[in-house]
Amino acid sequence: MKVYVAGALADVAGVQAVQAAVMAAGHELTLDWTRSLDVTLVESYGSDLALSASLASDDLEAVLSAEAVLVVMSDEEGRGMFVELGAALARAHRGELQHVVLLGPIGRESVFYFHPAVQRMTSVDEWLASIA
Repeated sequence: MKVYVAGALADVAGVQAVQAAVMAAGHELTLDWTRSLDVTLVESYGSDLALSASLASDDLEAVLSAEAVLVVMSDEEGRGMFVELGAALARAHRGELQHVVLLGPIGRESVFYFHPAVQRMTSVDEWLASIA
């Protein structure tokens, strides 16, 4: 299965742990955005418009080509992960995506976390077991 793993930029280690479990289970990542980060953009994406546009396009394309979108919840503040969740929900609403999964405890609630297409799981292992 082709999987995209979203999460907060400040929780790269958590995202990478989920990605490692996904790949160890024999699945493929549509994009490993954690390995292509340009840390100079973290504070100001507007400092390099062409690179930022490319990163945004790559991330969105990875969500659109995924068969599962996993969102790693954490106490860290996220921004882009919510856009990725929105794109995944739009695909699920159109019947194009069956796996929109929030992983871990929800700290700050959003009404979209409770959309009927969203599965809430405690861990990536729980999700992997559910699809086995």
